Amino acid sequence: MIKLFLGHIKREISLVFFILLFGTFGYMFLEHYDPIQALFMTVITITTVGYEEVKPLDNVGMLFSIMLILSSFGVFAFAISRIIDYVFGTYPEERETIKMENKLKSLKEHIIVCGFGRMGSVVANELRKNKKDIVVIESNPQTCELAKKDGFLSIEGNATNDEMLLKAGVKEAKSIIAITSSESDNGFISLSAKKLNPKILVISRASNAEWISKLHLAGADEVISPHTFGARRIVNFILNPGVVEFLDILRDENIDIFMEELTVKTNSMLDGKTFSSWEDLRLFLNVPSLIPLTFCIEKYNSCPHNEAFTLKESDKIIIIGSKSDIERVNKLVLKNNN
Repeated sequence: MIKLFLGHIKREISLVFFILLFGTFGYMFLEHYDPIQALFMTVITITTVGYEEVKPLDNVGMLFSIMLILSSFGVFAFAISRIIDYVFGTYPEERETIKMENKLKSLKEHIIVCGFGRMGSVVANELRKNKKDIVVIESNPQTCELAKKDGFLSIEGNATNDEMLLKAGVKEAKSIIAITSSESDNGFISLSAKKLNPKILVISRASNAEWISKLHLAGADEVISPHTFGARRIVNFILNPGVVEFLDILRDENIDIFMEELTVKTNSMLDGKTFSSWEDLRLFLNVPSLIPLTFCIEKYNSCPHNEAFTLKESDKIIIIGSKSDIERVNKLVLKNNN
């Protein structure tokens, strides 16, 4: 930061230094002062502090002092105004930009949210509540500024531009959410993100049903239709109000009941371990409830809870329990079997 500051005001510093040298050498040559006396005389002259002369000045020395005062006044006024303008204007912005760029370079497994509108802001805030690193890309300057004030790492620009995605760290990101108001933009974002990082999870928004298949073709792993999901929630609330209420409780951070998806890691205690049933796994993990998701969906497309199964690397388990339960099982999933 010091290098940045000095780099922008080096011209102003050079002007001040030149005036000091000019005055010092002038008094040394014209009045035969030694270097310290000449520098002292130069400083008290250009700053007009009113000290007595080191030695009485002759007419040439007086004329030189007048010229030094007049010339230095303009130079100092210009230099000080430029420094103040930079310190209180441009410098804080440039400092924040550099800090943001350094933070972006250090991020891994973060989530990119493209669009900070009504839906995008809610998504970003919910992810932040769950301790996820978020980068926002927003094309509207005012909206982008709002995201920054909310404490998000925010980049102003069009997310359909590869340069913006690379700046947001798309190659190191875990997932990207294309949630702009334009389906065509969401399609371009999905396509570009998959091109730059084939492993990234792409979630895209579609207001119209006809765009769902198109966005999947563009590379979206999951396409969300707010109208469809809203309609389904209404129906579910009518048919299964208790289930909807329970799912809402799981999202309430003030209640110590959480549902989390865990992934079996290579050579962990769960990798390659066989269980006789769901209940056997639940007792082993000592949690209130769970679902061995991969076992259900990939193998049977159903939930045969009394059949034996073997967990392996990348298998997913849904755990329901307290925060301490989740943290404990997370450590177990990560713990090496060796």
